[in-house]
Amino acid sequence: MYAPTLRQRARPWLWFTLLLTVACICVFGQVAADPGGQVVADNDDSSLFIWWLGHAADLLASQLGFGTSGTPATADGYLYTEAMNTLNGGVNGAWNTSLAGLALILAPITWAAGPIVSYNLLIISTPVLVSLATAVLFTRFLTRIPAFVAAGGVGFSSYVIAQASGHPNLAFAITPPLVAAIILRLLLRRPRLGFATREFWTLSLGLGIVLGFQFYVSTEVLAGTFLAALCLLLAIAVFGRKVSTVAGWLRLAVGGAIGSALAALIALPLLLMMQGPNAPEGAIRPHGVWNTDLLDPIVPASPTLLGSGSSPIPRVMDIDSAELGAYVGVPALIAAAIIVICLARNPRYGTILRIASAAGLLVFVLSLGSPVLLGGKVLLDPGPFALIEAVPVLNNILPMRLVLHSTIALFAILGCGLHWALDHIRMRSAQALLGLLVIAAVCVIPGVQTSREVYVPEFYTDSIAEVIPADSVVKTIPRPLAWAEPHADEAMVWQAVSDFHYRETGGYFIGSSPDATVTYAAPEDALDEILHDSVFTGAPLPEPDSDEVRSAIDDLRAEGVDYIVLAPDAPLLPGGPGEYEDFLNASLGEPSFADEGVLVYRLSR
Repeated sequence: MYAPTLRQRARPWLWFTLLLTVACICVFGQVAADPGGQVVADNDDSSLFIWWLGHAADLLASQLGFGTSGTPATADGYLYTEAMNTLNGGVNGAWNTSLAGLALILAPITWAAGPIVSYNLLIISTPVLVSLATAVLFTRFLTRIPAFVAAGGVGFSSYVIAQASGHPNLAFAITPPLVAAIILRLLLRRPRLGFATREFWTLSLGLGIVLGFQFYVSTEVLAGTFLAALCLLLAIAVFGRKVSTVAGWLRLAVGGAIGSALAALIALPLLLMMQGPNAPEGAIRPHGVWNTDLLDPIVPASPTLLGSGSSPIPRVMDIDSAELGAYVGVPALIAAAIIVICLARNPRYGTILRIASAAGLLVFVLSLGSPVLLGGKVLLDPGPFALIEAVPVLNNILPMRLVLHSTIALFAILGCGLHWALDHIRMRSAQALLGLLVIAAVCVIPGVQTSREVYVPEFYTDSIAEVIPADSVVKTIPRPLAWAEPHADEAMVWQAVSDFHYRETGGYFIGSSPDATVTYAAPEDALDEILHDSVFTGAPLPEPDSDEVRSAIDDLRAEGVDYIVLAPDAPLLPGGPGEYEDFLNASLGEPSFADEGVLVYRLSR
């Protein structure tokens, strides 16, 4: 029998990758045109990820002997750093979105073009990589064209595009489809797949590598994948008895144990660091807020052409639009229902349709959270997800983010329908279904994602090394704040583009303090406490020559702060023009440097 060559097998995948890349450039065209100065994000979580990408690249460069002019703190590592929050014990990266796995891969790009470019390259490439990973799963039971089309639907789904607006760790969702593909490969009826075969060990070790890598991208996606895998296995146990055997379940158990052991070994540094300093001591987010509303799948969200920019559904509290990724559209849901009903007994599609619909429904029910909401009103309290919230570690999952897995299941169903329609294209029913699938695709097409400028004073890329000695402790004004709005944390970007030339007193991160089990930013220092009302309520600044202000500045000196750097033109600097400049000039004296968008005040003597 003729066997296609590797080149022949790879050619369709290369064409698929090219088409996906073109589509990504169309969707993210604004940042593609200016990858070093723009980001797609309604929040400012992008600054956080830019910081971590730059931090890992700078640390790796230092370890390889060609580091920058900055000198990382001696305690710094990929999962723990004192480069920010330096006065209060640094940051535990194991509990934060440190992206260590991706940051190390992107390090050469970061060295050559900077962390903003690396961040945007990650955002632009994510739908491509998610589509390719999902195609690996879908080609297990579909021919190439319907598998590619359905996989592209997942890669450009509302979930992926919405999360790409500031949350690359959640958008980069290649692990769920790859894990599902390995589970199916190990479990389903394979008489010749024994424990001693090369394929068994490749799948088992591959599972471990995929899971181990995911630890260093997003532990939340990993935890969600665990829940989705349980739903998949339950669906196979009920509806997949014709394609699974006792030998298959045993093979999956052994392969899963091998993979899990390897994943735990790979993740051991992260797991140990999770017990380290500045770890949060409670649930990271309050429960009952990030719940998928039952109307979310049918109300267009901001990433799509039909979206209005925000969801009209009432929420318990304001939710970042990057979380609104459950929309799939009424036509897709109708098409999926028709496909399942009409093809449920089809010998080719029936089993996979039953498994996909059962697993998808189970995980979607979990994504509703607790309580279950309809139009913003409580329909059921508590919801099934309350069981998950009672489990340590898993109680940190935000239920809205589980729609990733129900979206994969939905597009598996739609892919089966497309496969059948193309095989029976001369039938009117097939043509009607194909038309409905086209309408469903149009309803979820993402629009061009608008970008915004990243404000970076020239000082941080030009003169900082001449003005501030390496490894100095710097207090930046405005300081990073845990606000879900643009520019709130851009001081972190400034530190990253300076190649971590200095250490920052502030920071935006998840941690804890003696006064709080969970914190989201560096604690206020003495000067922050005095300026608190001006930042958060717009109150007038205090008198610069007061005893209170002098005492606060003395406290900063005593704690080891070397410089205060003010960016007077920063977008979110409180007060009117020149107010903060006048305040610092009166309390600290004239700046030692005043150019390139900053004022530098020396505190150390």
